[in-house]
Amino acid sequence: MLVKLLKTTRPAALFFFFGMAVLFFAFQLSHLSDYYFAQTGYPLFDLAQHLIFSNKWLAAILVFVLSLLMAMGFNNLISEKGVLKYNTVLPASVLIVFVSIFSFSPVWLAIFFLLFFLNKLLGLYQKERPYVVLFDAAFLLGMSVLIYPPTIFLFPLIYIANLIYNAVGWRNYIIPVLGFVSPFLIMACYLFFVDLLPLYKEHYLRILSLSFTSISITISEGIFFVLLTILLLSSLKELAQWIALKSLRSRKAFVVFVAYLLFSLFGFFTLAADGLQHFLVLAFPIAALVGNYLLFARKWWWYETLFICFLLSAIYFHISKVFGL
Repeated sequence: MLVKLLKTTRPAALFFFFGMAVLFFAFQLSHLSDYYFAQTGYPLFDLAQHLIFSNKWLAAILVFVLSLLMAMGFNNLISEKGVLKYNTVLPASVLIVFVSIFSFSPVWLAIFFLLFFLNKLLGLYQKERPYVVLFDAAFLLGMSVLIYPPTIFLFPLIYIANLIYNAVGWRNYIIPVLGFVSPFLIMACYLFFVDLLPLYKEHYLRILSLSFTSISITISEGIFFVLLTILLLSSLKELAQWIALKSLRSRKAFVVFVAYLLFSLFGFFTLAADGLQHFLVLAFPIAALVGNYLLFARKWWWYETLFICFLLSAIYFHISKVFGL
């Protein structure tokens, strides 16, 4: 069966993973909408648009490259940090299916920085003097906020990781603040010299204000997110039942992932939230939790059915885009 294959790192599993990535890229190319340069008010993203993107093809290629890099990078992170007991391509496979329905937006570049941010946080394990790691993690988060402001709600996650990994000490609570504000100071200096600092300051304060915006979804999106919700709830139930049997390092990592998931949800309630695109911020904890569930769950017929339906719902989403269903 499909999940049984992806539990391994055999050539057949890797071939299927890359095949899924290419298939979804082909689907995206078949229903590309025109991409126009538009000022977002996020300085780093606007700069990237100006320097790199001139048409929809470049944007689509970047999404494909980022999805592959993030999936492979996250899978390596899961293995190197001891999150899962076995080497498997399941987290990467879940990630590549999940991100396939999202078009190019500031969130893509933001979560690319968040991958390195997560790597730094999980690297706190058994670090006696984690000063550089904490500064780097906060700096990367600051860069992400400059690209997509709702990621600012992940800042408390640094202190959660401090507590989880027993990185106590007054320096460990001051250094993240210094790292976090550093990108803002650099950008503020640039904006000051071009006389745009007051404008951007007002803009950021406004878009981070509380807002309850409604999100409209299509039938294909609804099917996709319903199946994702079932998978995620099953994953959380599985984790709650078996977390005590995991290694200490794995338990601590999953607490970080669950906290990441919860803090990310606050971003939905800001004016800056980019509708369904904000779900991209949740990609890494979802991939970790669902990957863990598919790897260790006992009811093979249930998780095989769920994952196949999840995959088919993503394919149906693209088919509905192509044929206007």
